[in-house]
Amino acid sequence: MCGRFALTTPIAELSDLMGFPERPNLEERYNICPTQPVAVVILGAKGKKHFTLHRWGLIPNWVKEPNLNNPMHNARSETVNEKPSFKGPFRGRRCLIPANGFYEWQAGRQGRQGFYISKPDNAPFAFAGIWDDWLGADGSEMQSCAILTTDAGHDICHIHHRMPVILSKNNYDNWLYKGGHDLLQPLPINSLKATAVSSFVNNARNEGPACLEPQAQQTDLF
Repeated sequence: MCGRFALTTPIAELSDLMGFPERPNLEERYNICPTQPVAVVILGAKGKKHFTLHRWGLIPNWVKEPNLNNPMHNARSETVNEKPSFKGPFRGRRCLIPANGFYEWQAGRQGRQGFYISKPDNAPFAFAGIWDDWLGADGSEMQSCAILTTDAGHDICHIHHRMPVILSKNNYDNWLYKGGHDLLQPLPINSLKATAVSSFVNNARNEGPACLEPQAQQTDLF
């Protein structure tokens, strides 16, 4: 699963990597949580890629009143085409969600040990995402998204059995324009590294580079 992630790459680099024209101000984020605005790349009019911000936690367009306290921030790739909340977005509203890494935790006698999971070179990448556009009876509008998950790959399965779907660069356009379950796979071996980080990141209110401060890994993890 994916409940927190970081995005620190400058917008110009993301624009070049993912092919969208906008270059707004984008602050570095080290502890992005569900319900917060996240950067997404969607297909707009005439099939052009665009950068925008969506609320992290999918709100289906058909609900009368959104449950903002129970965000659907993840969607299992194995059943995404079956669940009523996800199958419409999976078929026609797919997106890229840029990131530099994500967090996962293990329990130990000294408390929760957090791990920051990233590419070995710390390069930015994109999660496979879906999005929807909810319109309220009063005319209010809310665009939201969810990150697709899959079985954890070899590099991190010892930390957690699930992970977000990370797309290879050559599949960014395939995901946006075509979709398909064949793209929703764990990454090959040696694609990711996991770094034990300090308990500072455990608090969802904390932000800044201290979230990535390395820490000696506990030896008493269950």
